[in-house]
Amino acid sequence: MKQQQISINSDVLLKGTMMFPDSDENRLPAILFLAGSGGINRDGSTVKGKFKFNLYKELAEIITQLGFITLRYDKRGVGESEGKLLTSGLWDAVSDAEMALEFLAGHPRVDPNRIIVLGHSEGCIVGTALNEKRPVNGLILLSGGGGGLQESLDVQRQQVYKEMSDTKGFKGILIKKLNTIEKSEKQAQGLYRKMTSTDKDIIKIMGFVKMPAKYFREHFHYDIIEGLKKITCPVLAINGLKDFQTSHDFLNRIPENAKGPVSIFLIENMDHGLKVQLTPISALTAKKDYVKTVGKPIHEEAIIHITSWLNEWKENTNNGESMIIQNG
Repeated sequence: MKQQQISINSDVLLKGTMMFPDSDENRLPAILFLAGSGGINRDGSTVKGKFKFNLYKELAEIITQLGFITLRYDKRGVGESEGKLLTSGLWDAVSDAEMALEFLAGHPRVDPNRIIVLGHSEGCIVGTALNEKRPVNGLILLSGGGGGLQESLDVQRQQVYKEMSDTKGFKGILIKKLNTIEKSEKQAQGLYRKMTSTDKDIIKIMGFVKMPAKYFREHFHYDIIEGLKKITCPVLAINGLKDFQTSHDFLNRIPENAKGPVSIFLIENMDHGLKVQLTPISALTAKKDYVKTVGKPIHEEAIIHITSWLNEWKENTNNGESMIIQNG
């Protein structure tokens, strides 16, 4: 495999990495990676801190070996890319993804009629919205397909509340006595109202904590169902059953609304980061559980499904055929 560092001209300069398979074919199929939320770089790791997962780098290496060119880039305000993450919204992310897609389609080694977008976590939302603006030839949605940001946050809070209500002993008595769950939900709803009712990019809460109001406002206003209705290409959607950050029930919306063929797989003992997770699902210990997966390989079953789907996609696009719908 060959690797090349590239620059993408959006309204800010984005830096990325392309990987090329060993192939004599003039024009190759390609995959654009769209990262999850927060300060996640092109490799799928946080720039600082303990979360050095390298998820996207590892995925790109696997997929490139299957005969695909891959492109992954640092989001604006992350890694080597320009811009500010805190003032960025959904549509900034979609615009940047569109410029990356145009860059990829214009590359002399890429077949512009065989491009897949792969989104992970928030990247599933960005990829769905991107497809509305510029239809692609395939979508891979990992750990988040079919769901919007607000409802995924709601799922996360409900998991936290469940664990809090199940707390035993003196701590559990205090939680109930002080109405901690009710107060937490009231606080969350109040914050939502603040962020969606302002036109500012950033608001401060408690006088000093900066919150990305534009980011939440644009995500909360986006209709994911309408986005799914615009999909006409083949879709692969995979979620882990140890993923508390979204609900695998959202995946059912994809075949219900998309017009293209859909393949859905749920994987036992796989977490949000596509790693094997053997501990019970818990929002309260998630960070500690994630750190334990650093350096571990991607779940083998996820690799099998991605590899099989991509090989079938490549064969069918070469033959001009469509793919079948699967639910696994």
